[in-house]
Amino acid sequence: MNNKLILYIATSVDGYIADKNGGIDFLYDTPAPAPDLDYEKFYASIQAIIFGGNTYRQIKNELSPNQWPYSGMPCYICTHQRDQDDPDVCFTQLPPRQLLDMVFMKHPGNVWLMGGGKMIQSFLRENLIDEYYIYVQPTMLGDGIPLFPADFPKTNLNLKSCKKIGEMVELRYQRRD
Repeated sequence: MNNKLILYIATSVDGYIADKNGGIDFLYDTPAPAPDLDYEKFYASIQAIIFGGNTYRQIKNELSPNQWPYSGMPCYICTHQRDQDDPDVCFTQLPPRQLLDMVFMKHPGNVWLMGGGKMIQSFLRENLIDEYYIYVQPTMLGDGIPLFPADFPKTNLNLKSCKKIGEMVELRYQRRD
């Protein structure tokens, strides 16, 4: 089985993954019916998730305060702050390459890089992202947390697919070596 780090994320048309306060309400502004993004199929294909502390706390405290939505899935949280212990969550300060090597050793296969922007940037700096699943929402925020913060090396990609899903656009890219 090939190990792959996959960025699966939604963004506004102008390239933001959250508003300037970290809010993601714009993700739910899609006209009904909600489009099928093959999320269940994607989720079934992954063996672990990596995300940053802000994203973890937003999910844990705001989006799903009563039940952790990734129960049973190994989750690695890159943060200097440790929250309460959860059997599915491992807090780490390992650099991206070391973390990814460890995760692939424990959970071979596909790993989801969830975000946020600083996490994505750190993995881009080391050219570790193998595939990009980017869902473009039909919204422009004007300001916020960018999908790709500045300060990472040039990254060449190959377009795997581009399709319209309702009012959204799904872009899939693969890293070009």
